[in-house]
Amino acid sequence: MQRLVSSPLVLALLLGIAAIIIGLISRATITGRFGGFGNDAGTIQEIMTSPFSAADLGYGSYSVIAGFYSGLGLADSPTAASVFGAIIGATALGVVLVRVSGVHLGRVSLVLALTTPVLIGLYQATYTKEVLISLGIIVIALMPVNWIGEVIVVVTLLLLGLEYRTYWSIVAVVYVVIRVVLARRHTLTGRRIRPTVSRVVWVLVGLAAVAGLAVWIGTGQPADYYRTAVNEGEARQANTGSLISRFVELPEPIGGVVNVVLTTMFFIVPLPMLAKLSPYYLLIGCYFALIWISAVRAGTATSRAYNSADSPYRSERVPVAETRLMARFIAVPLAFLIVQGLFEPDWGSALRHATPVVPLLVGAVALAERQHTRTRQTHQTRQTRQTRQTRQTRNLPMTARHSLTTDGADEKNHLATYAGYLTRWFWMIVAGAVAGALIGWGASALMTKQYTATSQLYVGTSNSMSSADAYRGSLLSQAQIGTYVEIATSRALAERVVDDLGLDESISEVSEMITAGANRDTVVLGVDVTAPDAVQARDMANSAATQLTEMVHELNDITGAQGATALAPLNDATTPEDPSSPLMMQNILIGGAAGALLGVIAALVRGVTDRRIRSREEIETITGLPGVGMISTTNDLSDRHVLDFTGAPVAAAEQFRELRTNLRFLDVDNHPTVIAVTSGMPGEGKSTVATNLALALADDGESVCLVDADLRRPQVASYLGENLQTAVGLSTVLAGEAEVDDVAQKVRAEGLSVITSGPQPPNPAELLGSQRFSALLAALSERYDYVIIDASPVLPVTDATLVAAAADGVLLAVRHANTTSDQLAQTSTNLRQVGAHVLGTVVTMSPLKVSGYGRKGYGYGYESTARAVEQQQSGDTTEASDAGGLADSVAPGSNAQQ
Repeated sequence: MQRLVSSPLVLALLLGIAAIIIGLISRATITGRFGGFGNDAGTIQEIMTSPFSAADLGYGSYSVIAGFYSGLGLADSPTAASVFGAIIGATALGVVLVRVSGVHLGRVSLVLALTTPVLIGLYQATYTKEVLISLGIIVIALMPVNWIGEVIVVVTLLLLGLEYRTYWSIVAVVYVVIRVVLARRHTLTGRRIRPTVSRVVWVLVGLAAVAGLAVWIGTGQPADYYRTAVNEGEARQANTGSLISRFVELPEPIGGVVNVVLTTMFFIVPLPMLAKLSPYYLLIGCYFALIWISAVRAGTATSRAYNSADSPYRSERVPVAETRLMARFIAVPLAFLIVQGLFEPDWGSALRHATPVVPLLVGAVALAERQHTRTRQTHQTRQTRQTRQTRQTRNLPMTARHSLTTDGADEKNHLATYAGYLTRWFWMIVAGAVAGALIGWGASALMTKQYTATSQLYVGTSNSMSSADAYRGSLLSQAQIGTYVEIATSRALAERVVDDLGLDESISEVSEMITAGANRDTVVLGVDVTAPDAVQARDMANSAATQLTEMVHELNDITGAQGATALAPLNDATTPEDPSSPLMMQNILIGGAAGALLGVIAALVRGVTDRRIRSREEIETITGLPGVGMISTTNDLSDRHVLDFTGAPVAAAEQFRELRTNLRFLDVDNHPTVIAVTSGMPGEGKSTVATNLALALADDGESVCLVDADLRRPQVASYLGENLQTAVGLSTVLAGEAEVDDVAQKVRAEGLSVITSGPQPPNPAELLGSQRFSALLAALSERYDYVIIDASPVLPVTDATLVAAAADGVLLAVRHANTTSDQLAQTSTNLRQVGAHVLGTVVTMSPLKVSGYGRKGYGYGYESTARAVEQQQSGDTTEASDAGGLADSVAPGSNAQQ
């Protein structure tokens, strides 16, 4: 899964597929049920199917988009139109992601990228006016970042205004102004402009005020006239909850201008939406705050990018092409925001209208986050240089300098990280899906079966010879359907049905069984009855239709309505063969999908909260240190902890040989000979690394002294065995009770001497921090090619930092899937504070992955020799879990590895 999201094109395709699926599933559910969902689609369909001309219907821009769909042959294919709209919206997002190499997205841009397919599926996977805007956005995103490209961008916006919606011409003008403002680096007086968020906000306030004033001057109407005029319509006044009304009443032109400015600002800080306290408006309010606050911050980053051209530091200068692309991607949405402040009539449709420009916001925010990362890294580098010039301690090698300069500032593929979480804990998703499906099945099995029967009535008027009268009659019939629905679900009709059929149910129960409705823009009324018995449902539906027809006729006679609409039977209800509920398969699928979604959430939460290190990249991000070795979990180390480098070759021995080779190429100018091996916490494999590294060096002809400096929990003697004496050792030398020659012991491995820890002293830290210890290391470095020190863990005690400061170099052991990022960061900090020369990290207990030709270590593999060794072996080296790794596989009764 991580590889799938490593390409912007593949990522775009996946998001596009998600948009199509969301659109096809959600539109049927939400259309006509929530707010204005489906209203535009219904109007467009009405135009395309109407026998009257679009000009006679007077639908303005709806006629343009209706002609567009008709020209594509999609007038009678709503599903194809849904797929087409989703593809166009997803293509716009895909083009933007490719232009910005949108795999290494920051957190905000990643959230925007993942939620954009949801918006596209909800708002564009249908007959919609926004599809033309998305086509324009595709053109804008594709254009090169030169003057020709900018001309085409402006022309595209103007064409949208001339041929489609006039306000896009205003967007074109405001776009040019924003581009000029963001590119300015000095004021008219020559003072350098300091890009800030507040400056961008004031620019937007000024542009909104100027745009509102221009509307007043050009039309003589208040700046917000077109919004308020739309909202005065009868249909709008029937549902005023979502309308954007005037916030203040002041004399014109001040009143209109102030209201335009306030509306624009309330899109950025959506207090009116949040104040409604409904789930829908709370959700879109928070999302509006996310996109427009991010847009303002991206605008600030764009201005800083232009200003970076004057920076004396080359590393701070943002590439010109990237700056121009970021400016384009942010200027279009900000210009649209100004126009929304002028014309947007209601909060509910605001997000739908903004959906086509959200892909550009994704690109702008991604580039802004990338610039922020680059700037932070540059500042850290400059600060490190200043610190290095003033430090009085010895010069740090290249690896240590690297650790100070990066410190996690490298770009990170967050999407790949989250995909890795889903892969690692995929069982949670499967378990959630299975559990949800079982719950859906169980709930369906326990439900009482219900059957639904439907009878249909035709709503019509008296015959007329005039086509205009026919059209007015059709509209009257559609208007009356709502009244008939109310009558059909009334207690009066339910009482008639009870009396007609002699039912045992109460009037209230029968009323709840009856529902009625009609498809949009039709004159066919459906009466549905749901009952636990199929025959009863059929009889009640037919009776309800008959009683409704009689009631309407009686009411028309009583009121004396002339030319009133009437009902006529169209289709009688039939006995339903299958229950309408529960829909077992649907419930199983919904339960499975809900369970899988909970599993995804659980996997992501588990991944985010799991601080254990699982890759070399994580280690390098946290510490900035290179990975110099990887020690896999194998039976050879699990059983003995010590390898025989003179015997038959084994995979683990090859890994230590690679560590030996890498060690020789670290810091060539100041080659370390006294090397301490430590870890953050006990049980991370440092003692195994130190012991086998010493054996590997000795096997290559080097003279090596292995020193057990873990005076609290020594392990070297127990690992090597060979009857090593522990009565005397390092502690006795440091206490002045013995000399080096008295404690250095030979072992079977040629060239290797061992100094055990000796008796446990009461004051290990004082001994290891003494001048005698430094002198001992200096003397050993004169006598041996390498001195390998097994030090204590860093975090529990201070012993390790004292040893690290005295050594020429330090190897930091990090246990796979055990060491946490917090522990690693603190360990790195502690070593850095004492001026330790950290050579790199060694990953221990890494699981082996089976490939087509052998086994490879996780994150750092052995290649030629190790592969040949593994192919020669017949399975002696088996994969082991972390619990059976280096540290935890010690025989009962022995000390745990440190």
